[in-house]
Amino acid sequence: MAFFCKKCNILAFLTVLFIYHENIMLGQNKDEIVSSYIKSLTDTWNEFNTQTFSSCIIDSTATLKSEPFKIDKKSLVDNRTKMQLRLNQLQQTINKKEVGLHATVNYQENFNNPIVDPEEFVVFKRRAIAGFDWDILSNGFYESRVRNKILKLNYETLEKKQQTEKLNAFQNAQTTQIIVYFNIKKIEILNARKNLNNKQIPVIEKLWDIKHITKDNYLKAIQNTTDINAQYNIYQNYNQARANGKTFDFELPILDINIHQLLQKANISTFDSTATDASRLAKYQSSYLKDVSLKAYTRYNYYDVYNSSQPNRSYISVGMNLSMPLAFNQKDKKAFYLLQQQLTTTKEEIDSVDFEASILNKYYEYQYKLKQFKNLYHKRLVFEELLRTERVKQQLDDMEFNPNTALFILDDYWSNAIELIDLKQDLYKIILDLKTGMPKVQISEYTSPLNLSNLNIASSNPPFKAVYIWSDAFKNNSQTVINEYCKVNEFNPLLISYNPGKAYVMQISDFISKNHNTPVHLMIGSNKLLQTGITGFLDTLKMNMNLLYIKGIHLDIEPHTFTDFKENKEQYFKKYIQVLKQAKEFTDKNKLELSVSIPLNYPEDVLTVLNTLCNYVYLMAYENVDPDFISRKTLEEKAILKSKCVLALRTKDFENRNSMNEALKKSGFDKSAYHDLDDLIKFDNQSINLKEGNK
Repeated sequence: MAFFCKKCNILAFLTVLFIYHENIMLGQNKDEIVSSYIKSLTDTWNEFNTQTFSSCIIDSTATLKSEPFKIDKKSLVDNRTKMQLRLNQLQQTINKKEVGLHATVNYQENFNNPIVDPEEFVVFKRRAIAGFDWDILSNGFYESRVRNKILKLNYETLEKKQQTEKLNAFQNAQTTQIIVYFNIKKIEILNARKNLNNKQIPVIEKLWDIKHITKDNYLKAIQNTTDINAQYNIYQNYNQARANGKTFDFELPILDINIHQLLQKANISTFDSTATDASRLAKYQSSYLKDVSLKAYTRYNYYDVYNSSQPNRSYISVGMNLSMPLAFNQKDKKAFYLLQQQLTTTKEEIDSVDFEASILNKYYEYQYKLKQFKNLYHKRLVFEELLRTERVKQQLDDMEFNPNTALFILDDYWSNAIELIDLKQDLYKIILDLKTGMPKVQISEYTSPLNLSNLNIASSNPPFKAVYIWSDAFKNNSQTVINEYCKVNEFNPLLISYNPGKAYVMQISDFISKNHNTPVHLMIGSNKLLQTGITGFLDTLKMNMNLLYIKGIHLDIEPHTFTDFKENKEQYFKKYIQVLKQAKEFTDKNKLELSVSIPLNYPEDVLTVLNTLCNYVYLMAYENVDPDFISRKTLEEKAILKSKCVLALRTKDFENRNSMNEALKKSGFDKSAYHDLDDLIKFDNQSINLKEGNK
């Protein structure tokens, strides 16, 4: 019995040990599974997180390149209206030829007894009468002319109707074009959302199965799927139904409306042409002469008399008949016809009277939509900052980085872009309404592009804090790091080194296209250009780079570095100024700014030329960075260049970033520049490593 109990205890112990081992193994397997899921989500984040779709919202074009809504003179019109116009013209032609003249013939044969003409007292066997009647007033010459006057007024009314039909057809076609155009952009973003969701949702479902995520995260993913599918049903189905629909071949910027210019161009008038036409119609229709009959006639009479002893008788006669109504009711008739016309044109009269109110209502609606757009755009900036934070967490291997949370933020960011495009679509539909109401006025006459970079109140007047970015920065750092670093430090402008190497051109072009909201100046630092001139170099630059993304050209050409500079100062400065003039011609032609970097020892005459040619002059205060020394050394530059002065300091002259910032603050310059980005990043990395070491 004791042996049996001992055996049971051993079995129980082994069972517990087995269960404990299994739990440990399951725990280890679960950790491995969760890690694999997290890695999958992280890979998805790395794949998608740099897609901003900013070009769909913030257009590459600074201005409206062309009139987006062009009214086609051959627009489709209702065939019924065309036939009515043609019928009117034909009736006018008929009336012009209708002069009220009629030929009349009368013949009478007596078979039995002779007949006596009671008027002529002639006994005759037969009689023939031929002549002409001329209706001068009613149903004749005058009335035909009155009818044509009425027809001409009706023709004008039909033409107005035709124009309205043209504008309606134009508006319908252009509305379709607007929707198709913006749907293409929304579908592009939806495709990205769908790809992200397709990769995220299976992982989330598995994490939910093992209860490793919260229910709200699981429901959020399901909600995103539903939202994406619902939007596809709207946008894609519409565009497929309009497969042959036209779209715009240029970008449509966000526009602001100047209300004063709008009202001025609308040329609002209280004169009602419709009412005037009705009055004229009533006047013609109620004319008393229309009811007066005045007829002139002429006759040739021939009688074959009964008595053969008498000769046949013939003669010519003329005469006139006048008939006029005795009821003088023209005033009532005019009121009757006027009211009749006004009843048929009531809608047109109301539209004409309320045109100013309509314009103001559309302006109000536009501004309200624009306010919504600005609010959403601020929300977009919040998402950008949240995404930037997630990227920094990932780069620093921060334990708080959660790829699932980051992906949800990214999806919200893209969803926000679709909402912005929706509002932009609504804005252009209102502009189309204004264009339809004022077809002869160009949209550019009362609108101007809205600079979205100024919507951020905190950075509406960003400080002038430039940074030099040489090619080494792109060799030693990823574009993402450079991009985030420039945003965090609010560098403005970016002086990016340029050389014509294909790989490098592609690299900086890609970087600049993703940061076109920040002013970028291409920096040229080849001293050889002093000998060859810069014109050809700049022409090549224009072919390689999209200048729409570039704000200026910066020359870092240094004649003072040549070994024989002291002996040939005048010649070198002469070549330098010639290069500057060539660059100035290029920048003016391409609407770019021109800036240069110079040391603190250039003569007064050269500084005067620089002040004439350049927008900014960067003073390279290197080596001796004592604020008092810099202040004394730059007195002449400040006096000549004034607000164009930018103080440039380099990292090599400082121990750390803080000391560099302190020197810039004490210098007294409003505009500053850091030389250069790659060394600044190294500064910050050293600070981070130092802090980690202290920990």
